[in-house]
Amino acid sequence: MILEYLKNTTAHPTAEQVYDDLREDCPGLSLSTVYRNLRLLSEDGVIRRMDTGESVDRFDADTSPHTHFICSHCKQVTDVFQTLIEAEQLTSALGKDYQVKQHTLYLYGLCNQCTASEQA
Repeated sequence: MILEYLKNTTAHPTAEQVYDDLREDCPGLSLSTVYRNLRLLSEDGVIRRMDTGESVDRFDADTSPHTHFICSHCKQVTDVFQTLIEAEQLTSALGKDYQVKQHTLYLYGLCNQCTASEQA
């Protein structure tokens, strides 16, 4: 149920958000069960655990290579599927003795809604 929920959202929810959204349909669900399953799913590489600099982790079922834009104001996370940095570029910058296996990139700024609010 937790994995299906994550596959059907682009919101990059926290464990608490997953729990809040699922507990009505599954009254026996506990927050510790949600945390445990999110940990296991992320350790197995089925989902991505995101440390966005907040006090809580967020989760993403899309494990394909992509970047995340995080709004500094409302904390909304948006997927960016255009490749900004290739592993080969990082290896080239580091030197031939390095092998980049994967990388994570977070972009921070204001989303379109927060930008519009500031301009109003």
